Amino acid sequence: MAKGRTFRQRRRRVACTTQQQKHGQVSKEQEWIDLRNWCKACKMPKTKLALAYFPNTFRGMMATRDICREEDVICVPEQLLVTASKAMSRLLKYSVNASVNISLADNISRKLSEHQTLTYWLYSESKLGKDSSWRYYIKSLPQSFASVPLFVLSGSRPNDMLSATTDNEKWVLAHITRSVRHKVADQQTRLFSDWTRTSSFVSTTGAICPIDDWRHYVWAWLAVSTRCIHLGQKATRSPFASQDTIALAPLLDLLNHSEDARISTHFDVSNQQFVIKTHKPYKKGEEVFISYGPHDNRFMLAEYGFVLARNPFQSLELDYYVESWVGTIKLRLGTAKKGSMVTMNPSDVDLLVDALRQRGLWGDFTLTPDDNDAPYRLQAALRLLITAEQQNQPSHQGVSAKRAVAQWERWLRGEPIEESSICDKDSAIKDWIGATCQEIVSKSAQTMDDIRKSRNGQKQDENNSTIDSYLVHCIFMVWMEINAVAKRLCSGSII
Repeated sequence: MAKGRTFRQRRRRVACTTQQQKHGQVSKEQEWIDLRNWCKACKMPKTKLALAYFPNTFRGMMATRDICREEDVICVPEQLLVTASKAMSRLLKYSVNASVNISLADNISRKLSEHQTLTYWLYSESKLGKDSSWRYYIKSLPQSFASVPLFVLSGSRPNDMLSATTDNEKWVLAHITRSVRHKVADQQTRLFSDWTRTSSFVSTTGAICPIDDWRHYVWAWLAVSTRCIHLGQKATRSPFASQDTIALAPLLDLLNHSEDARISTHFDVSNQQFVIKTHKPYKKGEEVFISYGPHDNRFMLAEYGFVLARNPFQSLELDYYVESWVGTIKLRLGTAKKGSMVTMNPSDVDLLVDALRQRGLWGDFTLTPDDNDAPYRLQAALRLLITAEQQNQPSHQGVSAKRAVAQWERWLRGEPIEESSICDKDSAIKDWIGATCQEIVSKSAQTMDDIRKSRNGQKQDENNSTIDSYLVHCIFMVWMEINAVAKRLCSGSII
């Protein structure tokens, strides 16, 4: 069972949603038996759950008996919760330079963050192999995160930049969406920063386990990122240190995600255990789920390495298209002929963008499938920027940037504006959205076709490796969802 939630075979599935499979087949793997027995020896209360195989999610937790609404699904005793404070205490206890440990622990500026601490704890414990008292838990973790883009693009050596040297890396980087690419790049920056700071910590404390294996550190970093739980609000008599907000929790992290899950969590002070309660019932044989929150598939792919087949949280991200459009407007104004009706120059367009920034209305431009009108942020931005777009049009009298902002601010305040001006802007906004959605339909269809061809003719790269098939599938699903949303908007009332 040395795989867990992102087990290699499980990565071939698409997480089911409303039409979930009803029954699973209980796992008989020795690793699962060992984990269950270990948890029992550590005083974990009995659960109505067992690791099982399912047609769609592949592996998850199945109800062995009916579970009622408002029933506790799983209770993890405090001694099995790995928090940063407990991990740090253990790390300092076994470090070489014991004389500096107390002062170091009190020096907040030199301490590791929670994520950094848990990552190094997992890194060092996994290096111990059979000698680790946590070996049964560690064996339950995925051995690889090949469906997570960061795992593919983090490179073979420490670096703060994404790696795109092999054919596989280049392919993944070229086919993930811009927003996923930006998110993964941010992850890489944090990953390298954590590696650097942890290396400094190890050298300062003389920690027994050296940090010299980048790929293993990437694995540990992702294990913490994808599997840690949030402890929530601290109880008065909580055993956790005041700074503890996340923890690793054996067994609990084998529960899969569904947007239909209805759960709540809390720390039971009287019994000293972390509890997950379900607010919906499950029948014997059904898979039991938790929820990671209301996230779209781009987020799910970047953070967890999977997507949902019917994710209700769908949207088009338009920041790139708005920014590209602004660049086009500036270029057009910069090449306008002297003597024309143009009263703005490229720097004036920057003033319009600055006006949006100052009011917190720049960026985060989205459209959802059910939008009948442009969302306020998008409408506000387009209404102002269209003033610059219309500078070259004979039917429109040019206005200065200052006057354009003044008129726009009147619209923001809901003050009376000439009716013809409102209709003109509304029409231009619809035209822009329509053209942009058509562009997205074309781009996404082209990318989907390219992925199909790549999937059919995939070969090993220079390192004799291939791209994880489930990662390819997830990337395709993201583009297919984008294509469907754009098509729906093209046929809707918004344009």
